[in-house]
Amino acid sequence: MKKELSIKSLLNIIGLFIFLGMIIMAITNPLTIDPNIGIYQNDKAIMKGKKLYEFAIFILISSFTYFLLVQLYFSTPKGRKVFFIVLSVLAIAAPMVAIYLER
Repeated sequence: MKKELSIKSLLNIIGLFIFLGMIIMAITNPLTIDPNIGIYQNDKAIMKGKKLYEFAIFILISSFTYFLLVQLYFSTPKGRKVFFIVLSVLAIAAPMVAIYLER
């Protein structure tokens, strides 16, 4: 008997692929293919020190927020209201932060 995949499980699997993909991208990003079909590592593209720390913090906060929102949406009707409130706040705050950081 086949077990059906729920939307919550599907969203969790998608989130897992997204965040694992971002981690793998950070590791493999410095690898480049040259015109002679050789693979070499570009030292300028390697994240080190503070940039690597900031990226790790970004991944951690983003994944926590994503999975928390998925959990809230499917928990209770009150959780669904909280989900939409948090999503609205993020939709308003994200462009404001992007404009602030651009300056």
